[in-house]
Amino acid sequence: MEQLEQAKQAALKYISARMHTRQEVKQQLQKKGYESGIIREVTAFLEEYRYLDDAAYCRSWIHDRVQFHPCGRQKMAFELEKKISDRQLVQQSLEEYFPEEQELELAMAAAMKKIESSRSAVSREQIGRFLYTRGYGGSLVNRVLHDETIHEMIENSRQGQCNNNF
Repeated sequence: MEQLEQAKQAALKYISARMHTRQEVKQQLQKKGYESGIIREVTAFLEEYRYLDDAAYCRSWIHDRVQFHPCGRQKMAFELEKKISDRQLVQQSLEEYFPEEQELELAMAAAMKKIESSRSAVSREQIGRFLYTRGYGGSLVNRVLHDETIHEMIENSRQGQCNNNF
C-alpha cells in the first residue's frame, strides 16, 4: 500500500506542472520503476478525479498548436499519437476541433507568407513541398496550389525576379 501512495504522489507531482496524457503518466511511472498493477491503479485514480483526461488534452493541445505553431492535420495527428495511444480519439478530436476549412485557411496563409518572404522566384513545386513538410495533405495542397490568388502571387514572384535581373 505504501508503494501505491508513493506512486500517486509521484504522479500528482508530475501532472502539477502542466497537463499530461494517460500514456505520459504511465511512461513516467514506469521510468520510476513502479509495477504495472500500481500504474493502473494510479491512472484510474487520476482519471476518477479528472486529473487525467485525454480528450481534454487533445482539445487543448490542438487549440494551442493552431494558435502558436500552425501546421497541417497530418503532422498534428503524428505528434498527438506519440502522446495518446487511442488513434480514434486523436482523429475525432482533430475532426471536431480542427475543421478542414480552418486547415485550408492556415495552409493558404502559410503559402502566402512563404511567397512574400522569398527573395527569389518560387515555383508551385516549392510551395507544394513547403506545405507537405508542414503536415498538410495532398488534396489540401492541391487546393492551395490551384487557388487563383496563390497562382497570381507565384507568377508575380517570377516576374519580379525577371525584372530584378535587368
